[in-house]
Amino acid sequence: MLHILASLLLTPTADAPASRLAVIQPAPGFALTAQDGKALKSTDLKGKVLLVSFIFTTCSGSCPATTSRMVQVQQELTRQGQLKDGRVHFLSITLDPARDTPDKLRDYLKLYDAEPATWSALTGSADDVAKTVQDWGMWAKPAANGQLDHPSRIFLVDPRGRVREIYHLGFLKPAWVAEDVQLLLGEK
Repeated sequence: MLHILASLLLTPTADAPASRLAVIQPAPGFALTAQDGKALKSTDLKGKVLLVSFIFTTCSGSCPATTSRMVQVQQELTRQGQLKDGRVHFLSITLDPARDTPDKLRDYLKLYDAEPATWSALTGSADDVAKTVQDWGMWAKPAANGQLDHPSRIFLVDPRGRVREIYHLGFLKPAWVAEDVQLLLGEK
């Protein structure tokens, strides 16, 4: 009897195909400004796999490492031909909207050779950014030397707008992330 119950619980249905990437939560919405000065809303990215990070351009801590790893993921996905159809997009949302203007964010992405066709760096009013940061379960507190203390997380969002993985910088291997992105691209 237990074997039958277990097989029923583990058998995928039409509504919930089996995946090693569980649905964690719906991805919070946002309406911010990209590095090109144009408005970008979460609804504009519907149907895409997203990798979402939170950074600030004057960071001397984890932000450079986070962005560098995301660039490595972008390069791996480019090598695999996964970025040519526009189904994957990278987002870096500032934690410091007072200093991170669209121009500063554009320069930041250039510094890391991030491909702007598939990567948006976002800022906005202090209130809009604070709401976005809070909605995503992130936080930032003032620290020494004008820095911000904050967690280093990258959120993987599926095309249906659901968070499917949350990576911590210490456990982020570009090949693993690329594999997870491919898994989501292959889901129906």
